[in-house]
Amino acid sequence: MKMNQFIIEYLTFNKREMRGIFVLTTILFCLVIANLVIPAETDEEPVEFREYEKEIIAFEKEMKRLDSLETKPGRKKHISQSPSSAYSGDLSSSRHFFPENTLRIELNSADTFDLQRLRGIGSSFAKRIVKYRDRLGGFIEKRQLMEIFGMDSSRYNGIAEHILVNRDSVRRLCINAVSFKDLMKHPYFPFEVTKVIMIYKKEHKRINSAEVLRSIPGIHDTVYRKILPYLRFD
Repeated sequence: MKMNQFIIEYLTFNKREMRGIFVLTTILFCLVIANLVIPAETDEEPVEFREYEKEIIAFEKEMKRLDSLETKPGRKKHISQSPSSAYSGDLSSSRHFFPENTLRIELNSADTFDLQRLRGIGSSFAKRIVKYRDRLGGFIEKRQLMEIFGMDSSRYNGIAEHILVNRDSVRRLCINAVSFKDLMKHPYFPFEVTKVIMIYKKEHKRINSAEVLRSIPGIHDTVYRKILPYLRFD
């Protein structure tokens, strides 16, 4: 086969074929450029240790305590768990620290480290509990834990006997001074409930008592019982 015949047969393209070749070449070029410009791996965000400061301090103390037990003369090694396993992400399994039959956690004063002593409550869930508690102003009963996203009956029943609530520490909102937006930040005051309260305040200047609050149209028994512990009328 002559050279000119080879070229005509294999290297001559019509307009449609030329467009296809151009598109493929462009795609290949873009892939090569992307591979050079975009790194194969992205750097992970630096770990922030400040929020785990209490957990780190407690872990280090336990390490020192275990070391002192092991180095005492004549003392047998009776610890089956290593410090790392005794201090796992879920501190509820750390019976070496807190025997389950004596464990009691007060919900309104507990920090995230305390909460992780409960079975099935890890770091993320403990933070979720504290965040919801802050929005409420405190728990008035432990059953309110069921309102937290992700809490189911099985998890709740596993920790219920180990938790208690001190209602004295609940933060109450002054209904006659609170603003519309601040009241709506509370989980128990959706827009409709907040609106009827604010309308009544505008018309009557004040809400002087729980009885007056109950008489406001739109505040039915269920809503009234739910919001009353979080309000004061001074």
